[in-house]
Amino acid sequence: MADTSFGIMCASGSPAIAEAVAASGVDWLCIDAQHGPITYDTLGNILAACSSHKAKVIVRVGGPTDKFGIQQALDLGAHGVMVPLVNSRADAEMAVSHCLFPPQGQRSVAYPVRAVYHKGVGGPGLSRYLKEANSEVEVWLQVETKSCFESMDEVLSVPGITSAFLGPCDLGITYGYHVSNDYDIGAMIASKELSHVYDDVLQACEKYKITPGVFCIGEARAAELASKGFKYVAYDTDLGAMMAYTSGVQARLKPAAATKEHVH
Repeated sequence: MADTSFGIMCASGSPAIAEAVAASGVDWLCIDAQHGPITYDTLGNILAACSSHKAKVIVRVGGPTDKFGIQQALDLGAHGVMVPLVNSRADAEMAVSHCLFPPQGQRSVAYPVRAVYHKGVGGPGLSRYLKEANSEVEVWLQVETKSCFESMDEVLSVPGITSAFLGPCDLGITYGYHVSNDYDIGAMIASKELSHVYDDVLQACEKYKITPGVFCIGEARAAELASKGFKYVAYDTDLGAMMAYTSGVQARLKPAAATKEHVH
């Protein structure tokens, strides 16, 4: 697992929480602008808060058509973007194109912006950034829909993709497995219907020389998926980790408090 990067999905919209996660020693964090309460203003504050730490910062945008979300994330200093709702090769091509400057793509250039500052200031900094940005930006496409999963050969053969990031929950739901498992998401994730998708994604990534990523919950499952070959592994969300901790402590304290009251 030494070559696996472990991270957290941050959906709280809090710069303070994102900064604390970045400072905690995670390899990477993904700011969830798809589901979290995150405006461009908030995103700028989050990326500024994380910028002094070593953790890689990825922003999950709204989808392959979210040209302005991708632009904002990259201009504000994200190392790359995670693109959900990819259903076809055309979607993948669109997402990659929004991340790259011409002639490879259609990203618009801006200065002064945070993305350029670590390359320098003024004309020399911008020149260096334009020279290096296309080779450094990370494009993570999510494999989370039935149409994407069933056309992985077409989708993942698009040049410029850094990672194919498996979202097993959304993928299972697009197949209707949540219904067949009586809406029990845990049971759906552990079901035989989904068991093969992990190996299928790994094989497709190996074929196209793309880094495989995956979301899961918990340390044990993260270690298991890393041992299978996934290189980017998210093992929780910021809010999920906080809620799991507080609810666990609360459950342990309540019986103790009740026992103490009974004794007195």
